[in-house]
Amino acid sequence: MTFEQIEAMFAKTAAMMRETDRKIAKLSEETDRRIAKSSEETDRKIDRLAEQISGISKHMNYMSDKTDRKIDRLAEQIGGIDNNIGYHAEQFFQNAFLENKVFGGIKYDEAIPNMRYGNDVEFDMVLENCNSVAIIEIKNRIHPGFVKKMAKERFSEFRKYFPEYKDCDVYLGIAGFSFSDKVLSEAQKYGIGIIRQVGEGIEVKAERLKAYR
Repeated sequence: MTFEQIEAMFAKTAAMMRETDRKIAKLSEETDRRIAKSSEETDRKIDRLAEQISGISKHMNYMSDKTDRKIDRLAEQIGGIDNNIGYHAEQFFQNAFLENKVFGGIKYDEAIPNMRYGNDVEFDMVLENCNSVAIIEIKNRIHPGFVKKMAKERFSEFRKYFPEYKDCDVYLGIAGFSFSDKVLSEAQKYGIGIIRQVGEGIEVKAERLKAYR
């Protein structure tokens, strides 16, 4: 192979390498362009999706706020109904004991509705005579847990805030429109009388009435 042939071969190879570099560069530019275009399209889709999500979120927040307002109004209405029924129960049973001051077979000289100590302590009805006191708590619906609270906490509060009755036997009663079997069982367990409405009057169940000291 002559020098001229070798020189021609190198020149041809160099030309082929330049063409290859040109094609590679063109291909790279096209790839970059497509990637850029694809990225822009993806960004636009993401933006549209974000707008849709934002719109859905705003709508859900609006619906949530609207639902919360309805729930608040309903809670206020239910609370108002409960308060009215509770007030009616208190008035009914207080009037009954004001007319007939007898509880558990014991006749009392005085009936004191809403007996208070300060602003935080109040007893719905207290009956008293020279030897004993009856504390009557009045509720629309009685829950079993309240029976124990009556025997423990409410009795202790009475002893604490009304020491003038320290020598008196204390009897406890719960008056209400609605009682479950569990409440009746708990009341018997703690020796607490149960007062319920019967027609226009009341019925007192106090067979196991306990004198608290």
